[in-house]
Amino acid sequence: MKELTMSRKKCFLTVAPREKSVGQLAPRPLAIFAASALALSACGSVTEEDTPPTPLVSQEGEDLEHVHGLDVDPSDGSLMIASHYGLFRLHGDGPQRVSEVQDFMGFAVADEELMLASGHPGEGQNAPANLGLIASTDGGATWEEVSLSGEADFHALDALGDRVYGVDAASGQELMISDDAGETWHSPGAPAMASLTIDPRDADTVLGTTESGPVISADGGKSFNPVAKAPILQHVDWAADGTVFALDPDAGVHRSEDDGITWEQVGEVDAGVEGHPEALHAVDKDEMWAAVGGSLLHSTDGGERFDVVHES
Repeated sequence: MKELTMSRKKCFLTVAPREKSVGQLAPRPLAIFAASALALSACGSVTEEDTPPTPLVSQEGEDLEHVHGLDVDPSDGSLMIASHYGLFRLHGDGPQRVSEVQDFMGFAVADEELMLASGHPGEGQNAPANLGLIASTDGGATWEEVSLSGEADFHALDALGDRVYGVDAASGQELMISDDAGETWHSPGAPAMASLTIDPRDADTVLGTTESGPVISADGGKSFNPVAKAPILQHVDWAADGTVFALDPDAGVHRSEDDGITWEQVGEVDAGVEGHPEALHAVDKDEMWAAVGGSLLHSTDGGERFDVVHES
């Protein structure tokens, strides 16, 4: 087991805004994004030599593309959208950017006062190409370095209490785990993943998606068990009521009502938008949000039908 320790720095980026042991799977490389294969992300990890993209400058939703994460701010119930051109908040008149323009990759709302993210700096920002783990305590307006600056590029993040799980693209989609809110990390040698989600009732239970199908751990990520007879899934999210939703690489919608053990396809994201599925957030057994090709879609009938909220 590899231990990684990084001290917390007070350097602010100027961003405006039940217990069972199972056999551990050997790590394997994850297939690159394709319509019929498991997608990693529209953006890859970058190195210090790479030049961050030059973004458009606007506060409006027309810059909302390459969505990498969705979550709800519990302080007001609004949808947060992590994208290639910044962090957006969904208002009644559409998505509005709350952060400076930069590339947000992995994103998670830890609680009412804490958001976690990773990604790459925008033009003119004095920061390493890979931001490691960053945190915001003001709704995404400003961000502080937490750990692994210049090292990690988390393409997936989820948090419950002080437990944080992250998938680091810089190390080949390696699962990393923190028990102290992201200050220090260890890697259990889990299979390479594209996305993951924590059981909101138990921080030791985590479900991940791999090129061979979903895997689940009941011991805090120490070991993972493949889910038998499950479809290939790309994005997965555990709702507060225990329902698990997932999108497959073709934007099919799958639901599990027994903690990710069995799955049924309940529909597909086919509301006239084009592109690959990019992100998913499950609210409860009826409500879910999805991002496909930069467009935002909303379902209130358990994923059977979707309405387009914002079209890219």
